[in-house]
Amino acid sequence: MWYVIGLIWIALIAAIIWQYRSRRAQREIVRAQQLDALLTDIKSLGAGAAPALEPATAVSARAAVAPAAREYTRKARLLGQPGAFLYFLFRTGLPDHEIFANVPLADAVEIDGSLQGYDREQKARRLTELKLELVVCNRQLEVVAAVVFTRNEPQEPAALQRVAFIGECLRTAGVRLVRIDRRALPHHRQVRELVYGPPGGE
Repeated sequence: MWYVIGLIWIALIAAIIWQYRSRRAQREIVRAQQLDALLTDIKSLGAGAAPALEPATAVSARAAVAPAAREYTRKARLLGQPGAFLYFLFRTGLPDHEIFANVPLADAVEIDGSLQGYDREQKARRLTELKLELVVCNRQLEVVAAVVFTRNEPQEPAALQRVAFIGECLRTAGVRLVRIDRRALPHHRQVRELVYGPPGGE
């Protein structure tokens, strides 16, 4: 009888494991489909798709603006195509995290209180001027990693210095730097490993 009960328990555990894996695989399929749809939308916008019609209230409000105020126009998108691709890849690959795009380095790290005077002002100015493509945070909005675009081909000295400075700031602050080649974006399933390292690693 105990043998039969043991077999029943084994069958139940196997069924639970199978159901969990099946649901996980289904979620992966749904995420991949959502990502494909988002990327298709971005491509169509980049190719010059027709703009959506504006509500009548928006049109009337825009018409009421004085000519002098039309020195500025709204950007078509907050992020360009490479940045938008990267954002959706990380958002899909890390659905349990918060992803922020085009963030000043000063929002991810801060200057130690022991540094004062001119040196502090110079470093603070540079932190404000430099941008990160993405900042990855956990649900408590703690900074987990920062993402920058890089290229394998030789770059201008200024670009190399920029990435080196960002890397040094993040390393000192204990924030992981993820470098992405804009010509070879990762798969969304690789994103978690890029942020946290391989399973069992650091």
